[in-house]
Amino acid sequence: MRPPQAPDNEAERQAALDRYLVLDTGNEAAFDALARLAGFVMQTPIALISLIDADRQWFKARYGLSDTMIPRVHSFCGHVVEAGNVVVVNDARADARFADNPYVIGEPRITFYVGTPLRTPDGFVLGALCAIDSVPREVSPQAIEMLGLLAQQVMHLLEQRRLRLQLATEYAEAFVDKTRLEAVFDVMAEGVVLQGPSGEISKNNASASRILGLTDEQMRGRTSVDPRWRTIREDGSDFPGNEHPAMVALRTAQRVDHVVMGVEKPDGHLTWISINSMPLRHSSDAVEEVVTTFHDITPLKLAAERLSLQERLATTGTLVAGVGHEINNPLAFVMGNLDLAIDELRAIAGPSPSARLEDLLSVLGEARVGADRIRKIVRGLRALSREDVVLQAVPLDAVVETSISLALHELRRKATVHVELPDLPPALGDESRLTQVLVNLLVNAAQAFEQAEPDRNTVLIRGARRPDGRLRVSVIDNGPGIPAGIASRIFDPFFTTKEVGKGTGLGLAVSRGIITAVGGELSLESRVGEGATFHIDLAAAEFDAHDDARPDAAAGAARARILLLDDDLSVLSTMRRVLQREHDVTAVSDPREALTLLLQPIDLDIVFCDMMMPHLTGQELYQRVLAEKPELARKFVFVTGGATSPATKQFLDSVPNDLLEKPFSMATLLGLARRYVLRR
Repeated sequence: MRPPQAPDNEAERQAALDRYLVLDTGNEAAFDALARLAGFVMQTPIALISLIDADRQWFKARYGLSDTMIPRVHSFCGHVVEAGNVVVVNDARADARFADNPYVIGEPRITFYVGTPLRTPDGFVLGALCAIDSVPREVSPQAIEMLGLLAQQVMHLLEQRRLRLQLATEYAEAFVDKTRLEAVFDVMAEGVVLQGPSGEISKNNASASRILGLTDEQMRGRTSVDPRWRTIREDGSDFPGNEHPAMVALRTAQRVDHVVMGVEKPDGHLTWISINSMPLRHSSDAVEEVVTTFHDITPLKLAAERLSLQERLATTGTLVAGVGHEINNPLAFVMGNLDLAIDELRAIAGPSPSARLEDLLSVLGEARVGADRIRKIVRGLRALSREDVVLQAVPLDAVVETSISLALHELRRKATVHVELPDLPPALGDESRLTQVLVNLLVNAAQAFEQAEPDRNTVLIRGARRPDGRLRVSVIDNGPGIPAGIASRIFDPFFTTKEVGKGTGLGLAVSRGIITAVGGELSLESRVGEGATFHIDLAAAEFDAHDDARPDAAAGAARARILLLDDDLSVLSTMRRVLQREHDVTAVSDPREALTLLLQPIDLDIVFCDMMMPHLTGQELYQRVLAEKPELARKFVFVTGGATSPATKQFLDSVPNDLLEKPFSMATLLGLARRYVLRR
C-alpha cells in the first residue's frame, strides 16, 4: 500500500480548509442530498463528501456508510488531493497503491473508486466527492463529468455556508453600525431576520420577504408564534411556533442550526427552508435579540421526495403483483366452482324451481357477484402497479368499470355515480395507465364536495365519439367548480389547493402526462358554482375482428383434446370440471410429467399451461416443446395469476400464443376452448 502524499502547498491548503469552519459540524440536508444524488448518478452503494484534514479523512456527508472519519494514510481521497485531479480505481485489489489497504481487504471492501476534487475558487483541493462500490467497474467520461458537476455544487454549498457564517459573524460584531448592516442585508441571497426578546421581527432583508412571499410591512412585528404562519415538519406534522429555532435560541441562549421547516406562502405554495438562529448579547449577558438566517431548499427537497416516491412505487408494485397472484389462484377456482354450481342448480331446477332452489341460486349469485368484485379490485391494483406504457386496443367500458371499483370507497360516501357509456370502439391507449387517470379524476371529484350528500352530489362518467373520430370520456361533477385563477394552473406539477401536508400536487400533472404519452388530451371545463368537467380525448384503435373471435354455436358439438397443466390442484380440478363437460381433458400437476407426455406421439388441440410452477416454468416447458414439436407449441395457452417477472413479461409479449389471466369465468374458459375447436 502507498499512503497518499501531502501536496507541496499543504500548509496553505490546510489554512484554506480551516477558513470554511466545516470540520466536525453536524449533518446538513443539502450536503446529504448531494451525496445521495451522487450515489444514484454513479449507481454505487456508497457516496461521500470527504474533506482531508492534517491526519484524517472526515466525511461532511455520507451515503451508504456509517463511519464519520478514517486515517488519512488509508484514504483514497487523499490521492485525489495529492494528484489535484480525478482519480479512478477500477479494481483496487489489482492496484499496488491499494491492494493491502485495510478498507479493501476489510469492510467496506472497496474495489471500485472514483473521486473528483473539491476545489476552492483560489485553487486549493480540500477533499473529494467520491463514489465507491465493492465490485470492479468501469466508468464513462460522461459519468465522470456528471460527478464533477455535482462536486461544483458541493463547493457552491461550502462557499455559501462560509459566506453565511462570515456574514452572520460580521452582523453580530457590527450590529450597531446601521450602514454596514444594510450592506450585509442587500448582498445576501439568504433570508435574514432580526427578532426582539419576545420574538417580534424588527428587521428583515429583501431575500427574507422573497422566500416567505410577504412584504416588509407584513413581516414587521410578527412573532414566530403568530397563528398566521402555516408551518410543517418534514413528516407533515404541524411545526409549533414556540419550537421555531429563533424562539428556542431566545429561550435557551444557544445557537440552533440546520432546522428544516415547510412554510406555506399566501399564494398556497409550500416552500422548504433550512434555518439557523443565533442569540445576540449586547451590553449584558442577557439575550436581547436573535438573528435568524434561512435559505430555500425546496428544489433539493422535491428531488429527494421524488426519488423516495419512485422507491416506494417500485416496492408497492412488487407487493401488489405478488399479492394479486396469491389471490387470483384461489379466486380462479372459487369463481369456476360457483359458475358450475349455479349452472348445475339451474339444470336441476328446470323451468319451475322451488322456493328453496330459488333462494339457493340467489345466495350463490350474490357470492358470484362478490367474487367478481374482488377480481375487479385485484385487476385494478395490478394495473396501477405497472410502470410501462403499452399502446393497445382498450375497451373503455372495462376501464370505467375497474376505475369505479377502485374509487368506490371514496365515492360512495360523498356522491352518487352515474355512467352514460354508449357502444364505442376500443380506444388506443394503455389500460392500466388509463385506469390510473380515471381513478384520480373520480377521487378528485369526490373530494371536491364539501359535504357528504349522496342524494344531492353526483358524478357522471359520459362517453362519446367526437366529430373528428376521437373518443371522449368525461368525468362531470356538480360540485363547487374551480375558479379561473386556479383552473389555469390545475395541471402544474406540485400545485395543490389542499391543506399543507395533504396531497403532493402531482396527481393531475401525472395524469396529463399519461394521456399525452398515449397520444391523447386531458382538459378541464369549469365555472364557479357549476361543477367541473374533465375530458379525456383518445384516438380510436384500429380493430380487425378475427374470423374465429366469436365461437360458432356449432362448435359446442365438437370435442377438443385438451391437456391441463397447473401445480395448484384446486385450480386444476376446477378447470377440468368445467372443460370435461364439452371436451376430452387430461389434467397434470407436475410439469415434468407433462413434458414426458407432450414429447410422446399425442394428438392435442389445446395445452393450457400455467406460467409459474416448480421444476419447470411454463416458459421453459414451451421452449422444450417448441424445439421438438413446433406445431404443438403453437397450441399452448398460457395461464397466469399476474406475478410475472420482467423476463416473463417480455417472453409473453414475444410469442403469438393466447394468454388466460386468473381469475377467469367459466364462459371465458369454454369460449377459448371452442375457438380452438373452430381452428381445427
